[in-house]
Amino acid sequence: MRWIHAKYFPLLLTPLLAGWPLTYGWAAEAEENRWHLCPTPFPIDALQRQTLNDIPPGEIHGYADSLTSSTETILLRGHVQVDRQGIRLLSELAEYDRQTDIIHLQGGVGLRSEDLLIEGDQASYSPGRQEGHFDQTRFFLPASHGFGRAESIRVIAPKQLELTQLHYTTCPPEQEDWLLSARRLTLNQLTNTGEAYHATLRFKGVPFFYSPYLNFPLAGRKSGMLPPSIGRSDISGEDVSLPIYWNIAPNQDATITPRHLSKRGSMLGAEYRFLGRKQAGEIQLAWLPDDQLSGEDRSELKLHYQARLADNWRSELRYHRVSDVSYYQDDLGGPDQSHAESQLERRVDLRYRDPYWRFLAMAQSYQTLAGTSPYQRLPQLQLRGATPRRYQQWQYSLQSEAVSFRHPDRLPTGERVDLKPSIALPLGGQAWFLTPSLSWRHTEYRIHDDSADSRMVRSMPLVSLDGGVFFERPLLLAGQGYTHTLEPRLYYLRVPYREQDALPLFDTAQTPFSYANLFRDNRFSGADRQGDANHLTVALGSRLFEDSSGKERASIAIAQVYHMADRRVTLTPSQSMEAQQRSDIIAEVGLSPIDSVTLRLTEQWDPYHRNTEQFNASLRYSPQKGQLFHAGYRYYRPDAQKQADITLLWPLSQRWRILTHHSRDLTEHRTISSLAGLEYDSCCWTVRLIGQARRNHIANELKHSMMLTLELKGLASLGQSLEQSIGRGILDD
Repeated sequence: MRWIHAKYFPLLLTPLLAGWPLTYGWAAEAEENRWHLCPTPFPIDALQRQTLNDIPPGEIHGYADSLTSSTETILLRGHVQVDRQGIRLLSELAEYDRQTDIIHLQGGVGLRSEDLLIEGDQASYSPGRQEGHFDQTRFFLPASHGFGRAESIRVIAPKQLELTQLHYTTCPPEQEDWLLSARRLTLNQLTNTGEAYHATLRFKGVPFFYSPYLNFPLAGRKSGMLPPSIGRSDISGEDVSLPIYWNIAPNQDATITPRHLSKRGSMLGAEYRFLGRKQAGEIQLAWLPDDQLSGEDRSELKLHYQARLADNWRSELRYHRVSDVSYYQDDLGGPDQSHAESQLERRVDLRYRDPYWRFLAMAQSYQTLAGTSPYQRLPQLQLRGATPRRYQQWQYSLQSEAVSFRHPDRLPTGERVDLKPSIALPLGGQAWFLTPSLSWRHTEYRIHDDSADSRMVRSMPLVSLDGGVFFERPLLLAGQGYTHTLEPRLYYLRVPYREQDALPLFDTAQTPFSYANLFRDNRFSGADRQGDANHLTVALGSRLFEDSSGKERASIAIAQVYHMADRRVTLTPSQSMEAQQRSDIIAEVGLSPIDSVTLRLTEQWDPYHRNTEQFNASLRYSPQKGQLFHAGYRYYRPDAQKQADITLLWPLSQRWRILTHHSRDLTEHRTISSLAGLEYDSCCWTVRLIGQARRNHIANELKHSMMLTLELKGLASLGQSLEQSIGRGILDD
């Protein structure tokens, strides 16, 4: 039968319950395929969903084996089905009382919608008051993959719900490995608030968390306790943190973290973040009073602020300090802090950028934890610009800088002004390019030393000619079409010699020998040295492209510099000039026969002594996400350094994954760092055990730590994933 009457059933259960997944404010973000091991009851298939959505608003479609109607009641019997737009009610018996405006449902009571599945023994609902009551219920929330049962569910108002004697889990009902129980739970969508009373969390039947009261958001953030972090290290002992989250405003929050280190004492950390339409910032504080091992107060302060002042204008502030140089080596920093960090930056800058010009005003200094302290820039001004690069048209560019170098413990100090205007004429076609360029570099210093102040000037022209051609041909390999290229390139550079031994070294060093650096107009970084040059760089490259996909499957590039004069400019007067007529040969090889395999090789070869000066090799195999094998080898002859590393992240079965990462110094025959992890992934929870050993670069000792992670899917996550343990550098390689 078909029954339509708008005034009888203005049912609003879907908007009442949809969007109320029973996950707390400290729920972990959903990961891709996180429920792939769990069976999922789908409330409404695609056809049913379309049918329900086609019902006009306000209309009710009723179906039953029989219907009896009187002036007081409407009675439906047998396979009762009541449909409203987006929702379906089911029962064996339904009786509507016209006087009280209540519909009573009995026998196999069910509610189906795209966002909610609910079943119960009996229910009553008032269409006019939009309130109702369901007894002995079971429910499923697809958004959070949450299963639950409750002694009763009461609809208080269109957007308010109360559940009593609640049990909730994301595990299948027949295998409740973890279970959250509460005497009473209220959900108020109007205030975005959930409240649980006398909540207990159990894992494998063992209770391990209880709270008489929990207040949490139904969506977004809310103040409350975050999951604790538990670990251990050789340096600081057992490490327990209990973060407390404070949702100050929609664009502001803070986290206060009491932390206890068994060998050192109690520590307090705090983090404040804000985000505005044109600005954002973060402040981090940490304080350990009276360290039990060192007897000193230990602390850290970190500031980061960014602002968009106007179109094309940006500003940024960074300030970072710790109380002592051993702060990170003693495991007092956060989990994202690099133990190898040796310089902590303090910087404030103002930047302008448009398509043609870039301007920078900056003040910068550092706190040095290891090594030599660099000069402070107080301040630095840069202006760089260039006209558009178009073939057969002159291109003009300018690089300029004015900077004041200061240092509390080193001399000399001083100011430097560096100007480099350039003019170039790009020429070319589809298969060739030729770019002559002329620059003039003028640098002035005002030096402050113990003896007296002095002024120094260096000025010279720079002439270069860069050209190349592109040849390509079709190639058929194993029945597959490819495009093969041959790309010879010549780069000539002429820079006259200028005496520079008296100039200070504020920020300049020798650039590494690499393929890309052979095409630069200066073999030094920074403006304190401009290398003299009269040389020709000869390079040859070749690439192989797959026609069907357009992907580069193989590449090789080889280059060498032919010098027509000795290189007399050196970093320091004690260094001898370079007199060899030919540079080392640099070669780079890339190979990717299939998408999952990448091989990269780089070699620097000394043709005079017939020695390999540097050699790097890396192999990466990743057939799909979550499967990774990476191996690397590095050799550097001047220091006889040999290092190798290997990483394996691989599933052993549908539920087990293993992680190993080992980096070793082959010259000293010692471990640099090592990590091993094992993960078990069930339908609704994950456990990880990760052990790590790393070398303290200051004390040169190998220190060990261990971390156990338990994630209850859809509820809480402690620690970090195996992928986070590896680091983004290898994963994104």
